[in-house]
Order: sequence, then structure tokens, then C-alpha cells
Amino acid sequence: MPPSLRKACHACTASKRRCRPQLPKCSRCLERGLDCTYDLEPVSNLTTTGTDHILPAQHPVRQVLPTRLYDSVAAAHADAIRSYTPQGYDLQKGVQVMANPETFELTKLHLRRIPLLTFQHRSTLYVHAQVLSAGEGLSAIPLVAARSDPPSRADSTSGIVPTEKRRLLSLNVRDLTFTQFMAVFHELIAIVLASYLDKSQTDVVASDFQNLSELFTTWAQHFYSILPESLDSSLSAWQAWVIAESGRRTMICIDMIRGVMEILRLGYCYYRPGIEALPFDARTGLWEANSEEEWRSALASHGGEECSLMSWHEFIESGGPAPRKEHDGMLQRLLLVGYFGKVAAQYQMNADDQFQNHGTPST
Repeated sequence: MPPSLRKACHACTASKRRCRPQLPKCSRCLERGLDCTYDLEPVSNLTTTGTDHILPAQHPVRQVLPTRLYDSVAAAHADAIRSYTPQGYDLQKGVQVMANPETFELTKLHLRRIPLLTFQHRSTLYVHAQVLSAGEGLSAIPLVAARSDPPSRADSTSGIVPTEKRRLLSLNVRDLTFTQFMAVFHELIAIVLASYLDKSQTDVVASDFQNLSELFTTWAQHFYSILPESLDSSLSAWQAWVIAESGRRTMICIDMIRGVMEILRLGYCYYRPGIEALPFDARTGLWEANSEEEWRSALASHGGEECSLMSWHEFIESGGPAPRKEHDGMLQRLLLVGYFGKVAAQYQMNADDQFQNHGTPST
């Protein structure tokens, strides 16, 4: 077989210590303040026997593309624009990866709310409560008693997660309708987040999370394979909007959850410029509506148009790091924190304080 590529950094190789490769440094070098470099050359001290060995000259080692590290979506996006050519993105300049522990910790505050909201059958950033209710007839999502102010952590779901993890791993979703599948898919997303977010990188690598990751990938592919081009004409305008908007947000969710998995396994995530072009309805109040009357009222305040989409790149470009009066909500606030970091989190904290003190959200 062809020689394998060196997967340990020079410092760990010299010390004959186990290395967990990640950017910008492996955990051992980061802890000890050592230089952490990789050369990716074929390991030269392989022992080979028999006729299975093939000379490197016959099967040259595949060139591994270099990586370029960024600390924000903004920096990665700006470089992607500079690196784009008429022939497409120039991969020889490197694959873009992002690693910013502070920003990830801020986004985790938003993501940690998802498991409990899901098991309370309440709207999350990515799926509406009306869609989650589609799974109730399947006993797909066990109900946790809702509270007026759910805690930010998913402690209340700890007794559910192990049982539901096993059930989802064995669930056949082929015969489910699109809406039913979205309900159970978002239960899987809740299980993934509840399982991942409070684990260290070592825990994630060493545990059984691979099964969850593989199931998520399989179900994400199934989601796209059954994504409908049109919806049942018997649905009301609100019902159709809820399903369509949940579908749009699920597309954003899929790429974001992939990024979360990468960060917790590798210490960084790959930059995915395509996600910035995905559309959603960002108008304040529509996603938060729990009835058609509330939805119609929110529509009226925005001019009455039943659907008005923008990409999340357009949303970011439409203002600064503070919550926007016309475009405010759970997903919007996560996008602001992911893009602007600590300054957006501070604006949101101030806005929430003002809302509690005066009953009006800050703009």
C-alpha cells in the first residue's frame, strides 16, 4: 500500500507522544506553548512485508491543499472574494478554515437553547413549533413541560437524550412525509447539540459521537432528496409559510451544525461561502407567531406581503452588530454574534435589559 501521510506534528513526533492534529496548534503544543508544525510528507520509517507494498513512484502521494486560518466569517468572506476567479475559486491558494474560541462560546449560548425548546415543542432558531407538532402522532418528540422562561442549558433534557439517541439511530424515516421528517430531523439536531456542546474535544473524539454524525449526514441527504417543489394547496397561507420557512432555515441549520461538529472534533471549521446565499424571512414577529392571527398581524406591520426573503449575507449587510427593529429574532441574533462576535453579544444583552426594564426592545 502507498505510504501514509504524517498525521502528527513535529513536536509530538520528536517526543513520541500521541498527537491530536488541529489548527492553529494541537492540544499538547497549545498546553505547553510549543511550536506546532506539520509537513505532511510520507512517513519514511514504514515497515513493509510481502507483495502488497507499492513503491511511491508508482502511486505518488496526493497533494494536500494548504489551509488558511481566519478568526471570523467577515475575514474569510473578504478573502474568498479576492480568491475568486472567472474559473472559480482558486483552491491552490488554500482551503479556508475558521477558529475563534471566543465567538464559538458566544454562539453556544444561542445553540444551547435548542434542545430544551425542541422537547418543549416550541419554535427554535431553525424549526417552527407547528412543524415540531407534526411528529407528535409518531411519538417522535417526547414532551418536556414548558416553562415561561426556559433555561439556557439543556439540563432538563438529560434524561431524554440517551433513550432518544438510541431510538433515532434505529428509526426508518423513508415513509415519513416531508413535514414529519423535518420534525424528527430537528429532534436529531437537538440530540446532537445536547450531546456535543458540553463535551471537550477529547470527549467528542473518544466517544460514540461518530454514529450521531453519520446519521446526521444521512438524514441531511434525505432532507434534500425529499425537499418539495410545491406544497399542498389545501394548506392555509400561514401553514404553507411555516413549512416553507422551516425548510429554508433547515438548509441554513445543516451547514451550521456541520460547522459545530467540526469545531468540536478539530478545533476549527471550514468556511462555507454558499451558506451566505441561503434565503430566509427575517421580518420581526413572523417566526414568533404561534397562530395565524398573530402571523397576519405581524404581516400587516410589514406591509402585508406573505413572503419576503433575503439571504443572510443581505441581512448582515443591512445594518451593524445591534439587533434590528425590522429584522430581529433568534436566528438573526445568532447570525449577528457569529459575524460580529462580542460586540453583537453586548448589544443583545443591552437590548434584553432594556426590554425587561421598559417593555420595549432596543434597536
